Amino acid sequence: MSKFIVLNTKGGVGKSTVSMQILAPFLYWKNGQNEKVNLIEFDDENSDSETFSNSNIVEAKRYKISGNDLDGTLIDISLDNDNLIVDVGGNKTTTCILKSLSNTELTDTFDCVVIPLTDGEQDAINTIKIYNQIRKLSTNIKVIFALSRVDVGMDLEMQFLDFFGDKKGRIDDRAGYIEKIADIDRNIIQINNSESIKASRAFGITVYELSKTNLDDLKAKQKVALKDKDMQKSKKIAYRITLINKAIEFKDDVLKKAFSAIDEVVA
Repeated sequence: MSKFIVLNTKGGVGKSTVSMQILAPFLYWKNGQNEKVNLIEFDDENSDSETFSNSNIVEAKRYKISGNDLDGTLIDISLDNDNLIVDVGGNKTTTCILKSLSNTELTDTFDCVVIPLTDGEQDAINTIKIYNQIRKLSTNIKVIFALSRVDVGMDLEMQFLDFFGDKKGRIDDRAGYIEKIADIDRNIIQINNSESIKASRAFGITVYELSKTNLDDLKAKQKVALKDKDMQKSKKIAYRITLINKAIEFKDDVLKKAFSAIDEVVA
């Protein structure tokens, strides 16, 4: 049983993607694929968890910060749930949750904090701020940095130049913000850009679930559609097969590697 908290003050860095597309499938897989994962979303503005209304691997619940006894809610959530992911919205929401973790001394009820970031200097700066705040609250909690929207056609260290620094001296030999992170905490997973992420959200499920779709049934239907010369139906089936194959690629290229890395960190 593992408990994760996902946060970064900056919005749009992929917190919900990390929570739903990486951590939820990881916990579901880790626990034998027979128990739903508890996902708690703290966010006054968005409710990304509702997008996954058809998922069979997650039990999601949303809490607002405004008008909420946050300390009490956090106590109940963190102590009453196993297989837990707490997805924290950006800006004020993250600030409030960090304060509540300090008030309740409950940071160590979580096994791991995951800090997502995209490329760009401001993301790197915010990431280090969050990291330092977490380390002030706990020296025990494990840390993972999740690189979001990775462009597989680009050198990873070049895309995240501000975070990693210019190690190869291609531009200006700058030091990366990663140098401000303790060696033991430099645990990194990456989430590649993929159409399957957007497609899975449209279906209301995770990429992990989409990758499990039975292709044999679709292939059989495709043969019938082609035999009947029903080109419109054939086109729809072809698009569906393509999306599923991309989900399978995401599972092989991203999920398997992420699962292994996370398992090693929280073991």
